[in-house]
Amino acid sequence: TNTRVRLLCKKGHKCYRQRRTGERKRKSVRGCIVGQDIAVLNLVVTKIGDNTVPGLTDDSIPRRLGPKRANNIRKLFNLTKDDDVRQYVIVREFTNKKGVSVRKAPKIQRLVTPLTLQRKRARKAAKM
Repeated sequence: TNTRVRLLCKKGHKCYRQRRTGERKRKSVRGCIVGQDIAVLNLVVTKIGDNTVPGLTDDSIPRRLGPKRANNIRKLFNLTKDDDVRQYVIVREFTNKKGVSVRKAPKIQRLVTPLTLQRKRARKAAKM
């Protein structure tokens, strides 16, 4: 329909996620008809066809931030446990307001270092 209708939604409906088993909720939904009265349509490109759409599929925009967790960096670059993760962190270089070139990199989380192993051994020794 072109207008909104209130449907009683239950498990399995597209626009509803139940919080308890057997819960139903009346929700206001609109039909699938695209008319003149729709102001905004949110769409997602799922498959790129033969021709490119200018400004949409003709260029790829890289992600601004890389992974922060050590295992996700390993997964991205196909590294083994022996490789040094710190060499593969995605670093952003820019010039600040003073005109100095600055490198910004995330602090790697879950990085196993000799210091973390030493702390682990100390914790274990304190327990015994």
